[in-house]
Amino acid sequence: MILKKRLKTFFLALIFSLSTVNLFALEEYVSKVYKEIDVIFVKQADKELAKILRENVDDKYYYLMENYTKKKVRRLIIDNEYEFAMTAIYIIIDNNIDGDFEDEDAVDLYAAVAEAYEIQQEYEKEKEQKAIAAAEKKQAEKERLLAVVEKDYNVVTTSEGKTVYLSSKDERSQKYRWNANLGMIDFGLVTAPDLAKPLMAEGVGLDFLYEYTIPNSVVIGGDAFVDFKFMQFNGGPMEFNFEIAPKVAFKFAPKLFFRLGFCDLNVFESDAETSKSQTVLDNQKALHGDVVSPLVGIQLSNAILGGAGFNFDINYLLGGIISGDYQALSFKGGVSLTFAELERVKLVFNLGARDTLLILNQGGVENHLSAILGFGVENVIR
Repeated sequence: MILKKRLKTFFLALIFSLSTVNLFALEEYVSKVYKEIDVIFVKQADKELAKILRENVDDKYYYLMENYTKKKVRRLIIDNEYEFAMTAIYIIIDNNIDGDFEDEDAVDLYAAVAEAYEIQQEYEKEKEQKAIAAAEKKQAEKERLLAVVEKDYNVVTTSEGKTVYLSSKDERSQKYRWNANLGMIDFGLVTAPDLAKPLMAEGVGLDFLYEYTIPNSVVIGGDAFVDFKFMQFNGGPMEFNFEIAPKVAFKFAPKLFFRLGFCDLNVFESDAETSKSQTVLDNQKALHGDVVSPLVGIQLSNAILGGAGFNFDINYLLGGIISGDYQALSFKGGVSLTFAELERVKLVFNLGARDTLLILNQGGVENHLSAILGFGVENVIR
């Protein structure tokens, strides 16, 4: 009895042992195929997938391999990798046809993936079209801005072929320069051989200049000046001084101008009947009087030094040659300091002097000197 019981236990143990070996062998085999399928999906190797499914299509555990493949396909769908997902499903369907049975689930899955793939393609195409439109718009805006930059900046190409943009410029403002000044204090001093002491007067002045640059050619322009001294001191005369002079400078020296113009130095005489001072009449008789003359000269315009602009000109008055009474020269110098700059114009402080010398043929020099303190405005050149 005991022996029979022991034999029964032995056979049961043997059967259980053989069953366990077969189960482990099955799990190990299927697991190996799973791992191969994992590698195939990582590489997305369609030929290898077709081969492994074809080799196992007659295996009784093939459905496990196919289900695992479908699982991997669904993962691809989640990751939006529709192309290989469709390829893998097509391989499953094709493999089933070769095995004389049809997997309807795979066919439905293929149709769903194909529809999703078509939707994705349309979305990608629309996205690409939007990207192209955005790129074209960006390029058009870039070209527009580039045209503005090339207009407002100097363009230089380096030896390496790179384009560099230097120093902002405004083509219109670079072509011309203008300046207008009001001499709020215009103090005059006159000396002459027959005067016991200098004569003094006070008034206001106004001057204006304009210069236009013709690229790679010349600079043309003109100057205009007028002052009127109406406040007399110690018998000084009232004076009206006017000057206008077109000018030209050449590109080899764009700040050095040659001037040809006209000037008028007018000394107002008082009527003896209305004058209350004999001194005024005597002083007027001691002066040469009016000087109306064409002029020729040279001018240094807007020479920049330390942030200040310097101007100087010297002129010869041709009227003395015609009258034969005198030889005349006029000088003008000034300095401009900017104290405020706006977008288009800047405000400047001006300190200058003008001097007209009459070298009289009967002897001596008559000198009309003016010291002018004023404020002005001029355009900003960028």
